[in-house]
Amino acid sequence: MSQADADLLNQLGGMDGVRHVVDDMYVRVLADPELTHFFDGVAMEKLSRMQTEFIASMTSGDIQYTGADLTKVHAGRGITGAHFSRFCGHLTDAMEAKQVSSHAIDQVLGKLAMYSDKITGSSNVDG
Repeated sequence: MSQADADLLNQLGGMDGVRHVVDDMYVRVLADPELTHFFDGVAMEKLSRMQTEFIASMTSGDIQYTGADLTKVHAGRGITGAHFSRFCGHLTDAMEAKQVSSHAIDQVLGKLAMYSDKITGSSNVDG
């Protein structure tokens, strides 16, 4: 792990910072008419806790994500690349509101992009 990776969680403000970003992000996501329906009937407190852990695990090698398998949780929900992009936009806005540096935001989004196929159920396979 590079020093930049080791420091990324700290750049987000540690676990408390990530928790605040996630809470703000979900306020934005639930207000988005293109995304809110994906969260009907979802226990948002638990989801926020798991999302905080997931983002923290992406930004620190010392934290393990213990939540459900991303592919299984998102399968059959009709989540497209456009939905994923909107979600990432709300995450970006929440990080910017917490004054996370643009470099750290880019790193987080780059790491999150590696999971897009698990969320959308699509893959980039030439064939």
